[in-house]
Amino acid sequence: MTALGLAPVVRAPGRTPTRLGLFGSETAKGLRLAWHRKGTVVVGIVLNTLTYLGISLFIGGGHIVEELMVLTLPALLAVTIAETAAVNGSGGIAEEINGGTLEQTRLSPAPAYLQALGRMAALAVEGLLAAGALAVVFTTWFDLDYDWSTAALLPAALTAGLTVLNAVAYGLLMVGLTLRVASIGAITHVFNMAIMFFGGMLVPVTVFPDGIETLSHLIPTALGVQALNTTMSSTGSSGLDAAWADGTLPWLLVHTSVLIVIGLATYHAAMRRALREGGLSPR
Repeated sequence: MTALGLAPVVRAPGRTPTRLGLFGSETAKGLRLAWHRKGTVVVGIVLNTLTYLGISLFIGGGHIVEELMVLTLPALLAVTIAETAAVNGSGGIAEEINGGTLEQTRLSPAPAYLQALGRMAALAVEGLLAAGALAVVFTTWFDLDYDWSTAALLPAALTAGLTVLNAVAYGLLMVGLTLRVASIGAITHVFNMAIMFFGGMLVPVTVFPDGIETLSHLIPTALGVQALNTTMSSTGSSGLDAAWADGTLPWLLVHTSVLIVIGLATYHAAMRRALREGGLSPR
């Protein structure tokens, strides 16, 4: 990925840039980087399509079981967003370290946490675009039976939004660890495989034995996918009520909040230590 310099912040006389403006500048920079790797994004969409089709055919004994695909497709979309946030986020900051440009970004008036949030917001948009393309491909190709009414889409959108936050918070944690762990690439891929397996992309989480199902709830996006399936299986607000009653939705809120705090704390601590020890330049 090509590292671009931080867009200059033009200051009007007597004024300083607002935090919203700085956040927008960081997000815009991230989106420009995403545009430069658009070919890689397309390749990733194709690979995810083939991988998911292969898994579906294997589990279905050579046939596509549409009822199963309805339950596992949300997990594919969540995995796509999580992978985008983790792999591209980690790879991007690692390249900036190796290229010596990460130190230059500290000249920005934006604090470190705001730079991280802008970076992750751009990756969230990139992941959502890839996930949206996959959703269109599979829902139209196999004519999957989803309820597209407004009453059903609003609760599903709320649950999906929390799931996206959960996936991006996981990516932020991987970005923070990149500043400290040299072999973060291998660790990221192991975590991504765990999300794929335990997050409901192969089979729904609810078919796991009780112990494994409980363990899977610690994996990023797993609770979100389960809550999303519960929400979409009912009509209107009853879907949210069902997801809240079975404990999936409240635990998703807790899991997402904790993951965001851990991700921000890890990034902040790693950045402070790197600044103190000179770890923002090539190692």
